[in-house]
Amino acid sequence: MKSKDSSYYVPEQSAWPIIGALALLFLAFGSLNLKKHWGFIAFLVGIAGLVFMLSGWFWNVTQESDAGLYSQQMDKTFRWGMLWFLISELFLFGLLIGSIIHVRFSITPWLAGQSGDASQLTHYLLWPDFAKHWPSIKPPGVTTVASTPSLASMRQIPLINLIILLSSALLLTDSWFHFKKKRYKLCRFTLTCAIFLAFVFLMSQTYYFIHLVHAHIITKSGVYGSFLIAFLGLHLLNIIPALLFLCTLCLRLYKKKLVERNAFCFDAAVWWWDFLAVIWALGFFCIF
Repeated sequence: MKSKDSSYYVPEQSAWPIIGALALLFLAFGSLNLKKHWGFIAFLVGIAGLVFMLSGWFWNVTQESDAGLYSQQMDKTFRWGMLWFLISELFLFGLLIGSIIHVRFSITPWLAGQSGDASQLTHYLLWPDFAKHWPSIKPPGVTTVASTPSLASMRQIPLINLIILLSSALLLTDSWFHFKKKRYKLCRFTLTCAIFLAFVFLMSQTYYFIHLVHAHIITKSGVYGSFLIAFLGLHLLNIIPALLFLCTLCLRLYKKKLVERNAFCFDAAVWWWDFLAVIWALGFFCIF
């Protein structure tokens, strides 16, 4: 099944899925024990293992594509696989954003006594000192909250990150347009700019996540902190492989190995990165 004449290429058995599973295991244990020395080391090992697995897997797929092992049927398989992957991502992030909307516009007014007589009774009996506010930094019954400067920066940094990510997505789409028109110099330039902004977004988002941890916003703000760590964590776990995907695409483009007849990798990169930009925009307006 390795010959170029085969109608459907079936690769050999690979160790990358096992390496990826182990990396995610280290990442999970490390993220749950970041305050401990071994937990932070496990977290770094998980991140490094995940980057190593993704880089190696992308490299193998690139080699197979350059060798001409993929047929038109394989191209359709890639397209359907990417489509179903994005649909699963849509349901995952949709569940999180839907839960945030429910808490913000239904649960919070109910606890504050603003949703009818039963809500007023619940507020009077259980949480008489709770007032409706968002972001919900101070959950009912908790006296220790994050500082006011941290609350202000919670809105400023995500807004900057949103502008950076949307700019990167627009540049990537523009690069794809130039690629289709065979304007390869402009394509390489705009793609390089998009990747640069993507790295800026990744560094800024990582700093923001660490800032929330040190400000105790994630650990001491109840359900709001749970939404933050879930949404930001899952989004960052998508940003890292998507950025590696863009770097691999850019490398192939500079080596002139990316031709239009086999350009679905460019389409997939645009789909994925634009999807992450839209998800972050929705999350920004719902969470902050």
